[in-house]
Amino acid sequence: MGFPRLVLLTVCALWLGACAGSRNRSDQNGLAKGRWRTYYDGSKKEAFTKGQYRHGRPVGTFKYYAPTGALDHSENYGRDGFCEVTYWYPNGRVARRGKAQWLTGKKGARFYWFGPWTSYDQSGQITAIQTYTDGSLTRVETYDAGRLTKVETYEQGRLTGASSTL
Repeated sequence: MGFPRLVLLTVCALWLGACAGSRNRSDQNGLAKGRWRTYYDGSKKEAFTKGQYRHGRPVGTFKYYAPTGALDHSENYGRDGFCEVTYWYPNGRVARRGKAQWLTGKKGARFYWFGPWTSYDQSGQITAIQTYTDGSLTRVETYDAGRLTKVETYEQGRLTGASSTL
């Protein structure tokens, strides 16, 4: 690609970004960096996501909003792309919480769940604990009024065992 064509493409990209009022930026390698926002609408009043990137990886807390404006879920990133994900009820109580990891490599990015994920009803009682291994569901414990009522095991997405504790 010739220098004049590269300059023209760069100027057009900057102009289009300025017209859209976008604050999202990329570094010299094309990786997302800095404060990052996405919106449901063109007027940028209905937020979809808010967070920050460093070298193309999310850092700190990323927040995802429902079209109503209520917080849907948040991802709190630590080192090496590990994060704790929390899904929220519209009233602000925790609906579900667990761990995930964001990996980037030569084949692209991958986001997967691992370990126990706990689900709650709107009063805060545990309703289920789902366990994931490398993104695949391996175990489900179901609770009723705080009591374990059922355990299911899975391999490669298929139910391999179930038992009731009633």
